[in-house]
Amino acid sequence: MIENFNNLFKDLCYNLKVNKRRFVLGLSGGIDSMALLSLLKNFIILNKNLRIKVFPVIIDHDLRSNSANEANAVLNIAKNLGFKTIIKKINIKKPSGNIQNWARKERRRILCDMAFDLSASLLLGHHSDDQAETIFMRSMKGSGIDGLVGMQEKIIWNGISIFRPLIH
Repeated sequence: MIENFNNLFKDLCYNLKVNKRRFVLGLSGGIDSMALLSLLKNFIILNKNLRIKVFPVIIDHDLRSNSANEANAVLNIAKNLGFKTIIKKINIKKPSGNIQNWARKERRRILCDMAFDLSASLLLGHHSDDQAETIFMRSMKGSGIDGLVGMQEKIIWNGISIFRPLIH
């Protein structure tokens, strides 16, 4: 798996201009984004000549009483790996319904804003289980063929390149 990731990510980096090898990493603290963080650390050590910059960003939705403590624990892990990491807390009023959809949209907005501000691409830790879940959920909602394709490994959304290097 590590070798596969390294080959895939090296190809991705070679297809980007040197000054575009900057990435915001959506770091949730879940196993998928933490695994991606670890893989990136290993990749950076092995490929110093590529001059890659990774900026992990933790989104604290402030939905649970201990969310700030959880975000700080993830921050400390990333900092101990040598990453300059920040926490972005969502301080706007929460909706009364469909909190998951609201949280997803807010996360994406903040991460894309950070990527734009840093002239970076966005890395997400989605993997094959997430892909299966997405396709299943879309099929249950009656999605058309386009929706059943699932998440793409590489997309451009509002001018930001988004990569999911673990999707396969």
